[in-house]
Amino acid sequence: MNKLPVELKVELARYISNPSSLARCSREWYSVVNSTHTKYRWLLNKYGCIHALFHAVRIGEPFLNLDVAELVLKNSRISRYLVQRLKLVYGKHCLWGSNISNDVYERIINFKKEYKNDNHNDMHLIRQVLKKGGNEDDIKTIIEVYGFTPFPPKPTFRTYIFENSAKYEDNLPQNGYATASELKIVAKAIIAYPDLLNIWRKIGYHEITKDLENPVVQLTLLSLYSTEVPSAQIVAEKLCNLQSIGFSLTDTLVGNAILLFKGRLVDVGESLIESFSIARKLSKGDILDICLIELLNPARILEQYDALDYIINSINDPQKQILSAFEKYKIVEDENNSLTQPRMFLKYSLVVYRYMLRFGAKSPVVKYLMKEIVIVHTQLAYTEDADKLRDADAILDEYYAFNVPFEQSLLPLFKKWTRAKPISYLFKGYLPALFGSEVQNQSFMTFQIPEVGVLTSPTQTEELQRLWLEGIQKCVESEELVNDEFKTQATEFFYRFYR
Repeated sequence: MNKLPVELKVELARYISNPSSLARCSREWYSVVNSTHTKYRWLLNKYGCIHALFHAVRIGEPFLNLDVAELVLKNSRISRYLVQRLKLVYGKHCLWGSNISNDVYERIINFKKEYKNDNHNDMHLIRQVLKKGGNEDDIKTIIEVYGFTPFPPKPTFRTYIFENSAKYEDNLPQNGYATASELKIVAKAIIAYPDLLNIWRKIGYHEITKDLENPVVQLTLLSLYSTEVPSAQIVAEKLCNLQSIGFSLTDTLVGNAILLFKGRLVDVGESLIESFSIARKLSKGDILDICLIELLNPARILEQYDALDYIINSINDPQKQILSAFEKYKIVEDENNSLTQPRMFLKYSLVVYRYMLRFGAKSPVVKYLMKEIVIVHTQLAYTEDADKLRDADAILDEYYAFNVPFEQSLLPLFKKWTRAKPISYLFKGYLPALFGSEVQNQSFMTFQIPEVGVLTSPTQTEELQRLWLEGIQKCVESEELVNDEFKTQATEFFYRFYR
């Protein structure tokens, strides 16, 4: 790769998420990656001309030096609003705006003389125009003359749900990204004056619809459902209008909308689902499947099960669809990797695990989650997060108390357990119940073996017992046990029931 032309090296670097890995390949690559031209091309490719300076300031030194700043300022549209906010935070130990040198700061502030001494706040100005019912031209001037663009939303999971009116915050958040209340102001301006989108596009802000799609669609829906339940056709027309001006009704946005109305779905759910069906030209069943997949995305931390319950109760064969979602998000890793990948936390909030128990201890959904719980407990001795440890323990306790079976195929995972309580659940609770023995430790006598209820003959019970004994015998005799606690309990159980 060192023999590639410099121009091609620059092209490769600009498309890599983190070019620093290339810089470690050789001196030649280090020189290319750290050149002013490469840094600028990388910024432009990754963030676009409007947000290039925002992200350069966010990354800070040593990436952003005076040469890079000069190139960005020369070739990008610089918003007066960015200068206003930079002046507010510089030197105040914020994550955004403080990790740049004095000369870079001065160059940005002095880029336009009229910006340096300006004490306005363009976000406040737009807010005042909307509040006072001002003229659309006032906002157009702020965009056209002063290049106003909102800061981008935080990219991790662009979910802004405006259930209540948030007060405008004067202080920039530590990470610099736009707050929900700031995006709400811009979204209101777009809803009131859709032509503003064309003004932004003319100055190069083509990401405006992507950045604002959640707040614009959600504010529109909140307005439609504020006092009554409109027909699905009326809602669909509004959604189609938003599509016609550039907004996309993505799967993520559909999931956000369901969560937005999680407490009102009994009343508005049917209208909402049908409206998305019409607007996206999909069947209602397809929209429901999308909702379920979105709600079961581990990136969403569900605090209540209202929305999940509504969607699951509306779906045909929900367990099949739930398992499909689990597989999509790899809640349980591939069989070849599950024994080696470190998993020190549950992928879902406790709400999801508890809700799924409605399907019963024998259900495929619950057994699937039990496997994930078992995998997590193989690593819990090493976790430093007390909350995650407590959550994993609580769910194992609840699944055990609910008589969710331990699968024999997971014995290689059980061997990795290091903590006494889960090991005791296996050897002093579940297995004695399977073998029809009285449990010596009274705290485990409540376990009722679920498999026995579905076995069709005593022969199958005996086969399951045989498989467990054979597996435990291999563990005991091969001395591959990972800790004394497991070895002690496994050995004691084996010689107690071995015949």
